[in-house]
Amino acid sequence: MRLRSCKSARFPYKGKWQESFSELLAMETFKRKVAELQDRTTNVFSILLNCFQKYEINPTPSAYSFVIKYVSHRCLFSQIPAILDHLEQEKTLEVPEKIFLDLIQVYGKANKLQDAINIFYRIPKFRCTPSVHSLNSLLSLLCKKKESLLLVQDVLMKTPEMKIRFEASTFHILIRALCRNGKVGSALELLKTMQLEEYNPEAKIYSMVLSSLCRHGGVTEVLSFLEDMKTAGHLPTAMEYNSVIDVLVKEGKVNHAHSLLEELKSEGRRPHVLSYNSVLHGFCLANDFQNVEELFDEMLVMGLLPNIFTFNIYISSLSQQGKFERAYRMISCMDKIGCKPDTQTFNILLAGYTKAGEKEKIRGVKKEMVEKRIQWNSNTYSILIEGLLHNCETLEAYRLFKEMLGNGFVPQPSTCNALVCSLCEMGKHTEALRVLEVMSKPISPDAVVWEALLYQFMLDFRRKPFDFEGIIGDS
Repeated sequence: MRLRSCKSARFPYKGKWQESFSELLAMETFKRKVAELQDRTTNVFSILLNCFQKYEINPTPSAYSFVIKYVSHRCLFSQIPAILDHLEQEKTLEVPEKIFLDLIQVYGKANKLQDAINIFYRIPKFRCTPSVHSLNSLLSLLCKKKESLLLVQDVLMKTPEMKIRFEASTFHILIRALCRNGKVGSALELLKTMQLEEYNPEAKIYSMVLSSLCRHGGVTEVLSFLEDMKTAGHLPTAMEYNSVIDVLVKEGKVNHAHSLLEELKSEGRRPHVLSYNSVLHGFCLANDFQNVEELFDEMLVMGLLPNIFTFNIYISSLSQQGKFERAYRMISCMDKIGCKPDTQTFNILLAGYTKAGEKEKIRGVKKEMVEKRIQWNSNTYSILIEGLLHNCETLEAYRLFKEMLGNGFVPQPSTCNALVCSLCEMGKHTEALRVLEVMSKPISPDAVVWEALLYQFMLDFRRKPFDFEGIIGDS
């Protein structure tokens, strides 16, 4: 008996293994052909169709997924609509949602947000039921930038029509975006909605809202939410307590901040050194030096190692009380524990000695700064200049002012104002105008400066004709 042709004799119909084998061959052929492409304008999808038609099969979902990734990676976005149209017409093909998840991400990376939205709305036309995964993928993209947040509302309005139910992860995406953009009131409302929907918000959602409240909310709101967080069974971390303590200190409620520190300890948890620093700073601002002493000692007893900020606050407290020797001795204590004093540390000492008129001590601090290679900053110069002006050493202050400018520092307005007034009182109009010229660039002189200048000009004019043009020319 004579055999028929190979095609009809061997494959009267295709079995499952034969189909899989044909798909594999078609994909290998396709990959080989596109690897040889030189012209970027070639229609890649037509090559895919030809490869599969050669084996008398239709492209599979994985083939569609591959070709979409291929053209996307090469930024051939104009070819994607034809691929999607063909996929939509394949009525017998079950299209997995992952194709659209990938495509939404592709459009997002290319900043084609409207295309990402359109493909999300179009998912049901591909005989695919969209889930919360597609919604979350789209929302994550839209919530990344502030300007695209306006598009979120439209998406959420159409979500019920697509029969997609929010999950906790969806609320998490939205709350995080609102907190990041300072819309903490809306985030709180969404958190309440989440609870009404019988979801139990995770601790990290409470943490996000608390952090946003500390940045954008008031003390009352922060404290109220802190209690709600505890009631929900989520104890704030030591750092979250520190954020609340910072808010209280900034609002002048240092005693309440101290109570919160005690509450943290009563829960059996060790406060962070930052929390102590915040409360110490609050007591120092309130001139409550007794509590500064007690709290500093408590840190040491608990075995918490003070950092540079702790020491600077404590040294400032001692300086404000006139306890300069104790303040100065803290430098050696810092050295012993390996905490190197910084420019701010020495500025605090200089400010205290300057206020007390301790010239020798000031010279000693300046010498130690040189020995320790501590760089001066704008505040250092301002402290010294204002101290010299206070002691009527105007010309020395002017010399230091020029040195300050030469080192690239911008003087503070108060320093300039005081120097101009002192120079005018000495009749040093040329120098005063030079300071005024510096002031007119980054900062504006106040009314007192102009008054001092005009007053001295009038006095000199009465004594002799005043050469205003000569001064301007010299400056």
